Amino acid sequence: MLEKSIARNLDHQQIQVGKPKVLEGNELGFVGSVFVKDNLIISGSTDNTIRIWDIDSGECIKTLEGHTTLVRSVFVKDNLIISCSYDKTIKIWVSNTGECIKTLEGHKHFVMSVFVKDNLIISCSADNTIRIWDINSGECLKILKGHTDWVRSIFAKDNLIISGSCDRTIKIWDMTDGLCLKTLEGHEYDIRSVFVKDNLIISCSYQIIKIWNIDSGKCLKTLKGHTSYVNSVFVKDNLIISGSDDGTIRIWDIKSGSCLKSLECQTYYGWSLFVQNNLIINCSDDKTIKIIPISLFPGELGVFQQVIDAYNLAHHLEREVMDYLGC
Repeated sequence: MLEKSIARNLDHQQIQVGKPKVLEGNELGFVGSVFVKDNLIISGSTDNTIRIWDIDSGECIKTLEGHTTLVRSVFVKDNLIISCSYDKTIKIWVSNTGECIKTLEGHKHFVMSVFVKDNLIISCSADNTIRIWDINSGECLKILKGHTDWVRSIFAKDNLIISGSCDRTIKIWDMTDGLCLKTLEGHEYDIRSVFVKDNLIISCSYQIIKIWNIDSGKCLKTLKGHTSYVNSVFVKDNLIISGSDDGTIRIWDIKSGSCLKSLECQTYYGWSLFVQNNLIINCSDDKTIKIIPISLFPGELGVFQQVIDAYNLAHHLEREVMDYLGC
């Protein structure tokens, strides 16, 4: 028992947190979605825009306009940005020019999330369906029906699509024929986000996160600690990072299910987060994006300095991190 206690304490102490860097510029509303590609952050906001930020300088280098209401999700594939909105459309943009080259129409209600796998765009909607589109032609290839309420989140791995819905279920679909292979039940409230890591599905709902075996459909663990809806989960190596309406981000050990760190990050709603190496990029209701450096001393995610060097942030982040280490 003593050895386990010491190990838990050491794990907790390994995660150190630096002072957040704050990106501001979303004039009319809060940021609902973020995606990171190389040294760029792409965000979607309730001001109906998509913004491209330089992660080093923190400057907004481009604003994409075209959606007529809030941008709910963004995804980057090579030089393309794929976005979806409550205006019921999906748009494909060229990232370096900001030009919208296609608008995909077909969903009958809000489009909640988009995911790109190879040359396919997968979208889910408040019309209770999932659609598969050809990214080149913009043609809708398949419509997946089976959920009985809004489909809020999707993730594609290999030949599978995993979806989370307000009907409180997770469904696993065959991408080729569109058939539902499994329905996972266990959440008591609507499912806000799903993520797949190896043979595990991580899902989140009101106050809890669940870890499932993708082959058996069995729930392996239920993680408790958040006090409101958990809106976003992201897995990096052996860590689960979750963002919640309770104003916190929590970092969990995926093997033990223990919470290693809880960060106070926003005033209330936390809609989306993304993890790039040792940086947590978090967006919330205060119209900002926060870049939060975390240091994991020799262990699961490698050495902090290697990531700082990779991002060329040493000149303005290393000093801040060392000053605020452990805050």
